[in-house]
Amino acid sequence: MRLYSFNDFKYICYIEGKKNAVEKIFSEILETKKLNALCKSVENKNINLNTIYKEYMNLQEIKNKK
Repeated sequence: MRLYSFNDFKYICYIEGKKNAVEKIFSEILETKKLNALCKSVENKNINLNTIYKEYMNLQEIKNKK
């Protein structure tokens, strides 16, 4: 899976909407249950782009260690 930069991430969120972008980017990293929970928090606007991107980078780091 490609590693997105923060600017790529912001652009995808701008074009597709935050929820759809999160689904697209995290679908290969998270299991369905965790992805749905993340999308719900995005829908409720409890989470900003910086927080989402930090989570994405943390998950990428974990995935690359395996």
